[in-house]
Amino acid sequence: MQVSVESPSKLERRVTVIVPAETLNEAYHQKLNRLTKTAKINGFRPGKIPLHVIKQHYGDKAQQEALSEVIQSSFYAAITQEKLNPVGVPSVEPKAVLANQPLEFVASFEIVPDIEHVKFELNTLEKLTATIVEADIEKVLSYLKEQHRTWKKVDRAAQEKDQVVVDFSGSINGEAFSGGQAHDYPIVLGSNTMVSGFEEGVIGMKAGEDRTIKVTFPEDYFAKEVAGKEAAFDIKVISVSEPNEVEFTAELVKKLGVKSGNREDLTEEIRKNLERELARVVKLKLKSNIFDILLEQNPMEVPKALIEQEAKRIHDQVHPHHSEDHHHSDDEMASFNQAAKRNVALGLLVAELVKKNQLSVNQDLVQAHIAGMSSVYENPAEVIRWYENNKRAYTDIEMQVLEDQVIELLLKNVSITEKVIGYHELINA
Repeated sequence: MQVSVESPSKLERRVTVIVPAETLNEAYHQKLNRLTKTAKINGFRPGKIPLHVIKQHYGDKAQQEALSEVIQSSFYAAITQEKLNPVGVPSVEPKAVLANQPLEFVASFEIVPDIEHVKFELNTLEKLTATIVEADIEKVLSYLKEQHRTWKKVDRAAQEKDQVVVDFSGSINGEAFSGGQAHDYPIVLGSNTMVSGFEEGVIGMKAGEDRTIKVTFPEDYFAKEVAGKEAAFDIKVISVSEPNEVEFTAELVKKLGVKSGNREDLTEEIRKNLERELARVVKLKLKSNIFDILLEQNPMEVPKALIEQEAKRIHDQVHPHHSEDHHHSDDEMASFNQAAKRNVALGLLVAELVKKNQLSVNQDLVQAHIAGMSSVYENPAEVIRWYENNKRAYTDIEMQVLEDQVIELLLKNVSITEKVIGYHELINA
């Protein structure tokens, strides 16, 4: 077998393989010989069919199968010989196959980039953190009140914080547009859930009143067919309601998961949850910061095949309702490509650091990580068992822990200073 390699670019390889005619002929005759023992043809006893009859019935199929097998085995032998590490599915172009002539084919593919050294030079690093204060807890309590508020109908004009139930129909230049109509639609005025100008236009209306308002959709609105355009909405108010004051009664506190029903216990549970979330976000932001520096100091070309594969994975996480055979359009995938490129580059760098520093997953840390996540559930033992019995979920945790071990390695000689900011400022940054 003869092998030659061309490099059209840093990551592309074009491998030409020439296989002796005898190799293909031997594979072809092996196929035919097996068929003489297994084929069933009317008028012949099994295992007694002449070879020329087998060729008449199965010759073309045997030839194609032999060709496919020889190309596959020769390709893997060639990349092993040349020490190539391809990614994705290679594009194979067989040249004309002639009787008793060598088989020649060309395989094109990308390779995993060769990382000789992972650079990470950092003396000091600022770590953002926060302290939980009473105002943070009160903000959560206010949110819980909003989530559990009830409404009382009133006979007056709608005002800020009221809930209005409306029918509306929107049009642009007199033509109705998709998503512009609704019946018995509830809106809390001031919640900014509608396009700017819509809720403001309803303020002052009473039940039974009709009004036409005009709003302009933002240029970056998600529905491209209406983005940047002015629309007219015909609105009818069905009812106006004001919020009832919510009190943290024992019944509501129990409904929120605090068995004692005590408001003080609810407050303490909120504090614990905020502290857990704070620890998670601080760790996540530190990791993201470190990885940004790692990427900046180690720029690399990333195989397009890996970017495409990762972009599809991200897409399917965002849109889990899509079927497996869902077609990913170019426009649909473009928004995921940058994140995919970052993930792939990071994966390659982290893998290299793991290999060169001979790191392995610390199972004690894995168990501690799972125990920490499970502690927020009513039955932690059941959650722990789920992770232990779900191989994919368990592997994801192992990868997170391995990344944490890499972060610890990189920060070994880095001086870290803390900058304390507001909790919600940190969470929303």
